[in-house]
Amino acid sequence: MGEAVEPDPHSELRSFLREQIELAPSRRPPAYEAVKAVLPEIKKLKAKGKTDDDVRELFERKGTKLSLGTFRQYVRNAVKEAKGEPVTRTRRKNEAKPKDKRTPARSAGSSDTAAHGRRPGPATKRTTADPRVAPRDGALMGKDATSHRLSDDNL
Repeated sequence: MGEAVEPDPHSELRSFLREQIELAPSRRPPAYEAVKAVLPEIKKLKAKGKTDDDVRELFERKGTKLSLGTFRQYVRNAVKEAKGEPVTRTRRKNEAKPKDKRTPARSAGSSDTAAHGRRPGPATKRTTADPRVAPRDGALMGKDATSHRLSDDNL
């Protein structure tokens, strides 16, 4: 007995996406690859007195847009790679080394600032205005006047 085969519900979508793949333009190589490829020419231009910004503008005329800082970094890394030196990359914030959680032993005379990186403050909540002074004309004073947080009491 032959079983009925269900048609693929996604066949139309699949064929459309395949057509789009054929029609999609190919991507240009990344800017760093372009800088690496023309590094000898960049060095010659700089030897003739062109600045990094002048060379960067030439890249921009040909469709490769880079900031001046990025261009300089790419040139620096390409030169290191050409010499065979390792190219070190900076860490992203989420990849940063965790800080050492051990606190240094306090010596005589060390302040709270040195031990914990903060300034010592009062143990109790500080008041900003003298409660005996009444605000004039319903104006807010102290913290209530400058705070970005409002409570129902301020309405």
